[in-house]
Amino acid sequence: MLEVYHAEPGANSLKVLLALKEKGVAFESCYVALNKFEQHEDWFKAINPNGQVPVIVHDGKVINESTVINEYLDAVFEGPALRPADDYGKAMMRIWTKWVDEYFCPSLSYLAWNWMIKGLVADLSPEAFEAKLEKIPLKEQQDKWRITAREGYPQERLDEWRRQVLASIARIEGALADGRPYLLGEQFTLADISCFAMAQPMPMGYSDVMNDALTPHMMAWLRRMGDRAGSKAALAMPNRYRDEMLAKRAAQQVEA
Repeated sequence: MLEVYHAEPGANSLKVLLALKEKGVAFESCYVALNKFEQHEDWFKAINPNGQVPVIVHDGKVINESTVINEYLDAVFEGPALRPADDYGKAMMRIWTKWVDEYFCPSLSYLAWNWMIKGLVADLSPEAFEAKLEKIPLKEQQDKWRITAREGYPQERLDEWRRQVLASIARIEGALADGRPYLLGEQFTLADISCFAMAQPMPMGYSDVMNDALTPHMMAWLRRMGDRAGSKAALAMPNRYRDEMLAKRAAQQVEA
């Protein structure tokens, strides 16, 4: 039995959902509402003491960290191979996934969180907010919440993260500039999954630097990725936070 604890099909949750759908693995979807801070509740921390999604439970064995989960899924379950067969190819794939985890994802995450957090905690009193913070198991996450919710990061820090996002776009565009269909060439791999999970929504938020004129190879790759059956299935998973926000906006428009 495979249980998958995830949030909306975005970022690291999307990364694991993509791998599952690409391989055709059956699983029980266990939704964790991040906007309601369910990842910090005791029931979830009993599964992952770090209080973060995604997490899988396979036959009673718990595995966290999305990149590790995806390599495990590819090794254990039948279905199309998501890793190159040769050792050099595997090494190149891991260079991409490591870079996403350590560089690309953090820069995007900090910028997005700096924008989102104020809305998530706007209705909380200072006391209620501190009570939420006390439930967060990782000090680094507590600090991130406290800084972004109260005063926000300084502009120079935000500018540096944006520079890193631009460097990430340039790296992916450069890798695809020779016309290869995927990051490692002809084979679709976990490298593509890791990068696509982060880049998939970026044409909206970063359209000034990521578009058909400036990054034609990356945009073609995004469309190629989005056309895959696995991508369509993963992105069709419930996005309750988005649906709640759309419903809230619709209600506000009616009241106005």
